[in-house]
Amino acid sequence: MSNRLLRRHHDYMTLVHCRDKAWGGHASTRILSILISAISVGVAVPGPWWIACVTAMSIGWGLETAFYRWLSSKIDNPDSLAIADLAWIKERTIWAITGLVVIYALPFLGLAIAPHPGPVLGLIFACGSLLVICGQHVLDRKMVYWTLPVIMIAAILCAYRLADGWVAYLLGFLAFLLGVNTVVLSGASVRSAEELIEAQGQALRLADELDERVVQRTRELEAAAKAAEEANKAKSRFLANMSHELRTPLNAVIGYAEMVGEDVRSGDMGSVASDIDKIRNAARHLLGLINEVLDISKMEANEQVCRPSQFDIRTLAQEALDAIIPQAAAQETNCHIVFAEGLHTQAYNDEGKLRQCLLNLLSNAVKFTSKGTITLACRTIGDRDEFIAFEVADTGVGIDPQDLSRIFMPFYQGDNSLTRTVEGTGLGLAISQRLARLMGGDLTAQSLPGEGSVFTLTIAQTIDASKTEAHAA
Repeated sequence: MSNRLLRRHHDYMTLVHCRDKAWGGHASTRILSILISAISVGVAVPGPWWIACVTAMSIGWGLETAFYRWLSSKIDNPDSLAIADLAWIKERTIWAITGLVVIYALPFLGLAIAPHPGPVLGLIFACGSLLVICGQHVLDRKMVYWTLPVIMIAAILCAYRLADGWVAYLLGFLAFLLGVNTVVLSGASVRSAEELIEAQGQALRLADELDERVVQRTRELEAAAKAAEEANKAKSRFLANMSHELRTPLNAVIGYAEMVGEDVRSGDMGSVASDIDKIRNAARHLLGLINEVLDISKMEANEQVCRPSQFDIRTLAQEALDAIIPQAAAQETNCHIVFAEGLHTQAYNDEGKLRQCLLNLLSNAVKFTSKGTITLACRTIGDRDEFIAFEVADTGVGIDPQDLSRIFMPFYQGDNSLTRTVEGTGLGLAISQRLARLMGGDLTAQSLPGEGSVFTLTIAQTIDASKTEAHAA
C-alpha cells in the first residue's frame, strides 16, 4: 500500500473512530446526563436558569443529530472521498464539535453567578464534560485546545464561587489543574487512537503484500505447470519422432544386409559393394542420431567439457561450408562465405565443438532452403573484439514467431508437419546453443515466415581454460 493510500486510510479511520466514540453507545448516556443536569437546575436552582439549560440542550440536540447524519453520509461512502475531501470533513467536524460544546456549556457557565447550588451543579457538569473531552475529542492533537476553553472557564468560575477568600482561589486553581490533566489525557487518547489506526494500516499493507505475493506465486506456479506440461508434450513428440528416425536407418541396414546375404549365397557379387556402402551410410546416420541424444544427455548432466586449442577461423568456416555444398546443390541453393575486414584469423577455443555447431546450423539451413541462398558471415564483435560471430543466413521457409522463442528447447520441434519432411532429431539447435555457451558465447535466432532465418553463433576468441566446464543453460 502506498504512502498516499496509508494517509487516506488514516484520515478516514480517524473520522470513523471519532463518530463511533461520540455517537456510538455512549451518546445516549451523554445526552441523558445533559437532560438530568437541566432538570436538576430546574428543581434546585431558584429562578429561570433552567430555561437557558433546556433551550441550549434542545438546540444542541437538534444540531448534533443533523451533523451526525451529514457526517455519516460522507464517511459511509469512502470510495468517493479523496484525501482533500477527508481533510475538509475533518476540519468541519472539529468546528462542529467545538460549537456544540459551546452551546451545551454556556448555560452551565452562567450558573457560576446563579444562586446556590447553581455553582455546584455547574462544576459537576463541567467535570463531566472534561471526562468526555478526554476520551472523545481525538480527531487530532490540537482539537482539545478548541473544545476545552469554555468548559475550563465554567469549571474554574463555578469552583471559585463555592468558597470565599484564599479557599476560593485554591478551588479555582484545582479546577484549572483538571483542565491541564484533560489536555494530557486527551493527548494520550489521541496517541492511542493513532497507534490503533497505524496498526490497522500496517495490517492492511501486509495483507496487500500477502495478496500480491500469493498472486505472484500463483502465476509462477501456473507458468511452471504450463512449462512442465509443454516439456512433457515435447518429450512425447520427441520420442515418437525418434522412433521413426531410428527405425529408418535400422531398416536400411537390415534390408541391405539381407540383400548382401542373398547375393553372397547366389554367388552374384556385382552389387555387394554398393549395398555395403549403403549399409555404411545408414549406420553412420544412425550413429549420428545416437550421438545427438548422448550429447544432450551429457549436457543435462553437466558432463560436457571445453577442450581449447589454437585453430584458424577461415579454414574451419570454409571446411564447414564445403561440407554442405553438395547437399545444397541438390536443392539448387547457392552457398557463399563472407569474412569481415580485420577479422582475426586465429582463435583459442574448442575447434571440434565449433565445427559441430556450424555444421548443425548450415545443415538446418540446407534442409529448409530450396532454390535459395545460404550465406556464412564471420566477423569479430565486442568492445575489444574479444568475440567471434558466425552468422548463418538463409532464404528458406523461416520460423513462426510463436516457435522462435522455443526452438532452442531440448526435445521441442516447431511445426511437426514441416520438420517431419526432413531428417533429424530436433536436438541440433539445443545442442548448438549449449555448446556456444560452453565456448563463452551464445546462439540466437531471427526469422520471419517465408523470408528466411539468421542464426548468430558467438564464441570467445580466447577462452579461459580454467572455466571450461559446462553449465546447464
